[in-house]
Amino acid sequence: MPRYYFYPRVVAEQPAWHFNYADQLADLGVGIGLAQADVTASVNDSRHLGYALGAWLNSVRNCGPSATSQVEVLKYGTGTDPFVLPTFTPPPPPAGLTAVLPGALARIFKFVKMIKGAPGYTEAIGLLLGVVGSEIPPPAPGSNQPPRITLALNQTPTLQEVLVKFIKDGHEGIWLESRRGTGTWEMLNICTKSPYTDSRPLLNPTQAEIREYRAMFWDAGQPNGDWCDVAKITVSP
Repeated sequence: MPRYYFYPRVVAEQPAWHFNYADQLADLGVGIGLAQADVTASVNDSRHLGYALGAWLNSVRNCGPSATSQVEVLKYGTGTDPFVLPTFTPPPPPAGLTAVLPGALARIFKFVKMIKGAPGYTEAIGLLLGVVGSEIPPPAPGSNQPPRITLALNQTPTLQEVLVKFIKDGHEGIWLESRRGTGTWEMLNICTKSPYTDSRPLLNPTQAEIREYRAMFWDAGQPNGDWCDVAKITVSP
């Protein structure tokens, strides 16, 4: 049965994924045939990301409104005590972290492929690590359900690609369209094999953009059926 992509799309769910992956990989990695040095490096990458996407990012976001209010005090406040700008004190990182280079998530995705090729790897271990997505339920019998698409980012050395995964449910393929920012819908491709890789450069090379995708089925040379729900993802420089 087809599965959803394993990495959470919702940022709030990503820290828990990273810490689980790190804990399970530390316990299981060497036992399935992976090198200790590679396991240690990927665990370190994942714990850095769990901390940065969770406790650190939440603290930064909470500090923002407070800092803004203090600037207003500086502008228009009253009182006789000297004004001091607030300082940001980040939460302590997990114990044992060592420095990492940029690209930690890209390295984890690459290492997941190594994990799945390890001699002792099984789907059960993949589920423990969180590198196997949950099963996508089939459409109800007799339903006229549109295509089911999911989006994921693939970081390359020069840009972020969007991987558009889809379920054909017995159809020949899908007719895929996309919209960027406030632009109009444009036809991307007739896709017969999942995933489709959207490697278009950003409209503005220095600015992130929201991309939307929709699809309908393609059979006998014609698009048919209903559009699926619009899926959105942010592509960054």
